[in-house]
Amino acid sequence: MKKAKIIFSFLFLMMSIFSFAQKNKTIGTVAKSTPPITTPAKTVCDCKDAIKINIQKTTKYGFTLAPDGYGTVQEITEINKQDKYAFEKEHNTAWYQLQINQDGDFVFDIAPIDSSNDYDFLLFRYTDTSTCNNILTHKLKPVRSNLTRGNKPLKGFTGLSLSAKKEFVGKGPGDAYSKFINVKKGEKYLLVLDNVYPEGKGHTLYFAFEKEVEISGTVLNDDSVGVKADVTLVDNTGKTVAQVKTDKYGKYGFRTDMKENMNYNLTYTSDSGFTQVRTLNTIELKDNHTFKDIRTILPKLRKGSKYKMGSINFFGDQATLLPESVSSVEALVKLMKKNKKMKIIIEGHVNGTGGGSVDIQKLSEERAKTVYNFLLKNDIDKDRMSTVGYGAKRMIYPQPMTEWEMAANRRVEINVISIE
Repeated sequence: MKKAKIIFSFLFLMMSIFSFAQKNKTIGTVAKSTPPITTPAKTVCDCKDAIKINIQKTTKYGFTLAPDGYGTVQEITEINKQDKYAFEKEHNTAWYQLQINQDGDFVFDIAPIDSSNDYDFLLFRYTDTSTCNNILTHKLKPVRSNLTRGNKPLKGFTGLSLSAKKEFVGKGPGDAYSKFINVKKGEKYLLVLDNVYPEGKGHTLYFAFEKEVEISGTVLNDDSVGVKADVTLVDNTGKTVAQVKTDKYGKYGFRTDMKENMNYNLTYTSDSGFTQVRTLNTIELKDNHTFKDIRTILPKLRKGSKYKMGSINFFGDQATLLPESVSSVEALVKLMKKNKKMKIIIEGHVNGTGGGSVDIQKLSEERAKTVYNFLLKNDIDKDRMSTVGYGAKRMIYPQPMTEWEMAANRRVEINVISIE
């Protein structure tokens, strides 16, 4: 009987792994648990060799190797100095052919590894094998372009967005994003990026379909009284999408553009309460495109109380923060700078009992240390914080059944031990 139970448990485990793998096998789709890429993706410098990317829902490519030169053919050359559609010349280019697999308002982000790099882009409609030659001979103009200088507040990001007004942005200072394009399933496009700087670094591409969304809610303290708070919406690349303040009753509301099937974090901070982070995923949106009546409690800071900050989560088997969790730790930095005498214990946790060469106790300690080092680099005194790892002893979901539950177990919690 004992042997039969062991065989059944093993079969159930293998079926669960296979089911999860099938659920997340779409090439190019960003899954919540996808580990960081350690080997850079390739880039190509000629149109004819453009890397093919299938675009469906939320798709990611990269990070990449740095584009190096213009290849064997200089496809982009300016006819005259007033040509607002083209680069002056190709410096360090990367070419991509995009296969569109759904209808919608198409957007993308070009995220440079080094924010000082200046990426420009042109987007052409692809028809057939003559498209590259038509670009070379100036018979085909782009449908979108952005040649502006790198935007420091946006960390050099550029691309297409739902809120941008201009289809083409010329050289010099200007909007970092150009207007979205409405696409149809089956269409193809050529995207060419140009980094003007030699010896630059690579980039990551995030493709998505965007909608205008309404978000509203109330922020209360633990006595159910409305509080004034800052509310910040951050996407899963770490980019701030919107920032608002609540009124004196703790109410807030705003409209913004959000990408389909993507995680966003809403961060709530106030002078008198603990910080909270709530994760929104646009896959949950209904036809009315709203997240309404979000109720958030910012508990008063009390000595000896443990406060769980949502969304300080990590990649599986690693001490690397998920990109959407960085804003949570940044909010903790702000909280500790506002409360100069606040001291904390940073508690690390893992999901499950581990396997293979994974030392789950060490991993939980390393996760706590990751947050510790982040705070230290942001001028929080080391005497105000300590770390501890609990391995898998305190899982939120002792028998996780979904990827979301597993991700929730891979976390750090904050224990406030002193306020004054």
